[in-house]
Order: sequence, then structure tokens, then C-alpha cells
Amino acid sequence: MRRQRVVRTYPKGFTNPTAALSTALNEGWIVIISNPFDCGNGQIGTEYILEK
Repeated sequence: MRRQRVVRTYPKGFTNPTAALSTALNEGWIVIISNPFDCGNGQIGTEYILEK
């Protein structure tokens, strides 16, 4: 059975903007889709749907 999870990355200036994604990829998760999301103040982050 496949598992899914959501991970977000944030624009420059946020604390650890890509740490969660890097950790997940190192653990063997695979990105299956990504979508932008509004972080406020006109900044856009990316939300990733991962599968393992």
C-alpha cells in the first residue's frame, strides 16, 4: 500500500525553507505533484504531495 504526505517549502527569508522537503526526499519519498500556495506578504511557497 502506498502512503502519501504533504510537505511545504517556503520563500527565502523563512526559517529552514526547504528542510522538510530535503529530509523527506532523503528518506525515499517521491514528489508526485506540486502546487503554489500563498504565504502572505505577496510571497509564494510550494506545496508538494509525496508518495512512498
